[in-house]
Amino acid sequence: MISRHEVLISLYGAWRLFIRDPRGIDWLDDSIDGYWKSFFCALVILPGYIIWIALGSGELYKDVGLFQIASVETIAYVIGWVAWPLVMAYIAPAIGKDDRYIRYIVAFNWSSAIQIVLYLLVLFLGVVVKVPAGFAAFFAFFVLIILLVYHLFILRVALEASPGGAVGLVIGELVLGQFIRGISQGMLH
Repeated sequence: MISRHEVLISLYGAWRLFIRDPRGIDWLDDSIDGYWKSFFCALVILPGYIIWIALGSGELYKDVGLFQIASVETIAYVIGWVAWPLVMAYIAPAIGKDDRYIRYIVAFNWSSAIQIVLYLLVLFLGVVVKVPAGFAAFFAFFVLIILLVYHLFILRVALEASPGGAVGLVIGELVLGQFIRGISQGMLH
């Protein structure tokens, strides 16, 4: 089991990486044990994810039963957490970075906490503050760019990927995430 201290240190490491401090990686446990513990972040951010789904998908789910929503979203959440690490388990050795795989996945997993905070900020502005739709869309796009650059930085620091390779991996992870999201949303129509 992971301790609260380990969670806080890992979140701090993710934050340091977010503000572009490459030493943030030193705060993360890149052992095998740390690898498995990094998936605990899925539970840490689950309340935020539930809020994001509940408030951000109102129109999409208006004619769908609660059990169906919960079932599909739970499955999509689990798949979302394991799909990219599984893909990278094959890509990392293929590009000669298998010795950096665990360090990268640990950083990638803990970075989800920063991501959900930013997604909730976008949701807050659109749903609670009710900023104009154009501004909300611009802000959402801006946050997406920030998160893509964040992932790029993690790839460069943790996986030591080349600039071109890192861009390709960022795009690959984005496409995979959108594919999973598209299938789950399609199942709720």
